[in-house]
Amino acid sequence: MNMKQFRYVLVLSTEGSVSAAAAALGISQPSLSQYLKKIESEVNATLFDRSGSVLRLTDAGRVYIDAGKRILDIEHQMEGRIADINDYKSGTLTVGIAPYRAVYLMPRVVDRFRKKYPGIRVVVDERSGRELPEASEHGEFDLCVTTAPANEKLYNVEKIMDEEVVLAVPEGTRMQALDMKGRKYPAVDIHAIDGAQMITLSDTQIMQRTLNDICAGYDLRYHVTVDCRSIEAQLAMVRSGLGMALVPSGIDRSNRQGVNYYSIVQPLPRRDIVVIYRKELYLTGFMRDMIDILKTIED
Repeated sequence: MNMKQFRYVLVLSTEGSVSAAAAALGISQPSLSQYLKKIESEVNATLFDRSGSVLRLTDAGRVYIDAGKRILDIEHQMEGRIADINDYKSGTLTVGIAPYRAVYLMPRVVDRFRKKYPGIRVVVDERSGRELPEASEHGEFDLCVTTAPANEKLYNVEKIMDEEVVLAVPEGTRMQALDMKGRKYPAVDIHAIDGAQMITLSDTQIMQRTLNDICAGYDLRYHVTVDCRSIEAQLAMVRSGLGMALVPSGIDRSNRQGVNYYSIVQPLPRRDIVVIYRKELYLTGFMRDMIDILKTIED
């Protein structure tokens, strides 16, 4: 296996068709089809099930992808060690992070990092909260910014900040709010949610599970106006006046227009935001500095 072969197979598995993969790779469909046949001939196994409309990895294909990721990880760690030797004149640092957190956090982080390491390319790899731990385990990131808890048997874990769970409401909506000491926003009673029109997320997402737990604990009911798949879309619906949403406080930095934010009077769990990296990872000097920047960016 070489990295070109691995990349082709990986893109095919991601895109699900030869036409889409060829477009993503910038080559012709016939060339990619011939290349895939060559790879399968070399490994003496069929890597994709072609019986349906979407290409699916066979068992052999999954083994191939897993092996390729491990090889890529070893190669990447070698590059990191060499980058240390070469005084960080070049290299790549990949950070896995949720899309909404990337928008409000990473521009400031990358700006500070690039001033110290202008030769290091930063890749901000946006994934859903559900995808981040698995991708990190497979070595797809150097560092991963995610929500605690994390598996401390697999990762080194360092807290970088915490987030408050707040209520986002359309601008102009009247709320009976209190100014409470130590709160960033005016505070409303949790019962403001009871009977309200709410913009929700998938039940697999952390914020939706938080809302469900709160409503169960306080015996609250709400009406679902729109069910979204991202916090960004959720806030766009709030901005349009379609309802309220429970969101992490950090998102307000890039989503203030048309939305007012309120703390909750009752004590709600705060979310610890952590940076994780695999225990076997060789941590370069610039990776260490990136972690330190993430930990101090709120200062």
